[in-house]
Amino acid sequence: MKVPRVRRRGKSRIFQANKIGAIGKIDMPKSSTPLNGKIKDIIHNHYFTAPLIEVIYENGEKFLMPAFEGAYVGQIVQYLSKEAKDGNIMKLRDIPLSSHIYNIETIPNDGGKLVRAGGSFAILLEKSDSEAIVQLPSGKIKKINLECKAIIGNVANGGRVDKPFYKAGNKYYAMKAKGRYWPITAAVAMNAYEHRMGGKRRSTQHAKKVSAKNSPPGAKVGTIGPKKTGR
Repeated sequence: MKVPRVRRRGKSRIFQANKIGAIGKIDMPKSSTPLNGKIKDIIHNHYFTAPLIEVIYENGEKFLMPAFEGAYVGQIVQYLSKEAKDGNIMKLRDIPLSSHIYNIETIPNDGGKLVRAGGSFAILLEKSDSEAIVQLPSGKIKKINLECKAIIGNVANGGRVDKPFYKAGNKYYAMKAKGRYWPITAAVAMNAYEHRMGGKRRSTQHAKKVSAKNSPPGAKVGTIGPKKTGR
């Protein structure tokens, strides 16, 4: 029996993420007391869609976190602050409504799991006695424990998708750094055993979707009176 393409791909090491780019775990302090921290360095790495900031707190602990818009080396950021300022880490119960937040914890002290891609942010919509209602970048509404923490602001590098790739080679290397399979074969072009839409029994895929200009109104669907192009 022939092994399907997706299973062959799973056995190889070619399509694994390039862990050389992973320089450490993204985390936040676990202390129960407020702390002041200083941004020691801003790290750019192809494995992440946003730069990382290396923050050293006054108790000597060092953490890596996604950078926020406007971050700079030497900037002072606060942990468990009461001031909703970009870069400060606060509990959801203390964050004002309609604030932009990112790197949100789903369980208290898990270090932040949600909204970490470059340019993304979530919005704090409502708060109840025990839960906060947060709108994620996808538009999904999620309920999160008020004891969970988040960073105020937007993730940096929001303009990363503005510049097109231009060349297939640039796209190839961008996908290779993340261990993504690219280019992706269309489902209808695969064999029947590889995809439910594969195989040659797809005659409707090639049906003409062209209507003449003088067709009755009810029959005018698809491409109406297309012009000839090319030779």
